[in-house]
Amino acid sequence: MKVERIWWREIGAEDFYSMEKSSRGLRGRSSLEIRQIADLMTFMGRDRFSAELWEDLRIDARVVGDPTTSAPIVFKAHRRHGIYEIAAQNRQDDRHERHPAWLPQNGWPDLRIPQSVEDAKSVLAEIGGLHVYVARTLDGHHYAGFTTGASLPVGWPSSLQPLFTGSESGVIAVGSGSLTELTPLARKILEAFRDRKSVLVYGPPATGKTHAVAQVRQVLDAAWSGGESIDLDPRRPQQPFTSGFESSPITTPVITDWVTFHQDYGYEDFIVGLRPTGEGIRLAPFAGRLLDLAIRLERQGRGSALLVIDEINRGNVPKILGDFMTYMDTSYRRGADGDDRQAIPVNLPKVQRSPTGDPVTEPIWMLSGDSYMLPQPWYFPHELHILATMNSVDRAVAPLDSAIGRRFERIDAYADIDLLAQHLGVSLDVALAPDIEPEQWTPQAAAVALLAYLNDEITERLGQDYELGHLYFWKITSWEDVQRVWDHDVMPQIRDRFGARPDQLADLLRVNSRNAPVNYPFRTRTVTGRALAIEPLMGKTHEDTAVTLDFLVRG
Repeated sequence: MKVERIWWREIGAEDFYSMEKSSRGLRGRSSLEIRQIADLMTFMGRDRFSAELWEDLRIDARVVGDPTTSAPIVFKAHRRHGIYEIAAQNRQDDRHERHPAWLPQNGWPDLRIPQSVEDAKSVLAEIGGLHVYVARTLDGHHYAGFTTGASLPVGWPSSLQPLFTGSESGVIAVGSGSLTELTPLARKILEAFRDRKSVLVYGPPATGKTHAVAQVRQVLDAAWSGGESIDLDPRRPQQPFTSGFESSPITTPVITDWVTFHQDYGYEDFIVGLRPTGEGIRLAPFAGRLLDLAIRLERQGRGSALLVIDEINRGNVPKILGDFMTYMDTSYRRGADGDDRQAIPVNLPKVQRSPTGDPVTEPIWMLSGDSYMLPQPWYFPHELHILATMNSVDRAVAPLDSAIGRRFERIDAYADIDLLAQHLGVSLDVALAPDIEPEQWTPQAAAVALLAYLNDEITERLGQDYELGHLYFWKITSWEDVQRVWDHDVMPQIRDRFGARPDQLADLLRVNSRNAPVNYPFRTRTVTGRALAIEPLMGKTHEDTAVTLDFLVRG
């Protein structure tokens, strides 16, 4: 089940002593005071400035480890002192109100009964620290538990670090990010990273390439405002929480960057180049995007990095990559476990060795403005990923050569008729039925049928790379939308594709067909000429638009 938020409180030495001391010393405080009121209100879903602020708060919480058992937890308000408290927490008192999740029968530390606060400190030192928590799930249920230890255990989501190292109390606002919320193309991209460190998304415009890449980057970016989602399994007391991204093949935390290739982009921008420092004529090495990201990943010491390259084929890729094309192959990088015995040292010919004689390079200036000296030898990090996009229609630039292309896991992103039909709420059987009357067409059904027809014709004549993307029709809600999309998006794209093939364009548009409807807007300018006269659909009636598209699609 999905977690919505988690409230936690550190159990300090005084708390532990008052909660555990023997029955002979039951006088004095035995409650858990809560001074971080704003966090508590956030957890309870209350407005911190409302009239309800100083009211007692009660929830029923199930036990993490034994979810069949539940009991109340009451946060009592003390307006005069400006605090809330969970009262009567000494388990040696027969009148205690302690939740069963925080009792020895459910794993609560029971090394010994502390004889003093100092003794309680030593117990906490032995177990590495102690925190209690209450998790609220999206369906409104609460689960209480505790943690011991001074560091986040392996396998726990990184956002739960406060459950082990947090001081006083607080709330963890869990994100909603989930791989299941991604588009099919975005999920396909993430899955491709299981096999390769470099992925190329290839296809015509308006097929969702940029949106899918942006989704992938947001999911993996450590600064994503949505955050990682967290799942709770209360039957597993040792590891009740797992990340909603546990199926992601890229280790978090992830640092990301984005660059667009173009004809003036070079090795100096992507790897390293010499630039003036402002100190006379002295030149110093400045890291480009890829080297900067690799160094940042190494300095971080954990996690992964992702570099997005948009329009990769618009640059001179062999020139931009240089010898770094070698390190797209992970067998030449440092191993995933840090082993560098099989790796090839990175050679940066424009970077000199440190003049001090130390086994490091001279300072390399980073994009952030600071500098870094690479150790010598230095090996390319294993967990750096590249995600590139390429427009299949753009023939103004050369395609990737085979040496570079085979280093990518290629994902073809073409028009998805099924996805468009599902999004517009259209049955494909209805939209593509040969005998449906134009009067029965909805704008959404016409859009699906039109895209299917055009792409069939384009693929037959030019090849699949020249298809139209389904996103051109993504926001169709009316006949005016259909007219606008045809005039402003679709027709210009078709003209571009068939610019040197007017006869094929005339066939596609069924120009001069004998059974064409009256006022059919696609014809030749003269009876014997080849020049086409293509009238816009905008301004025509809905009925004429439906009849025109019906004839175009079905003949």
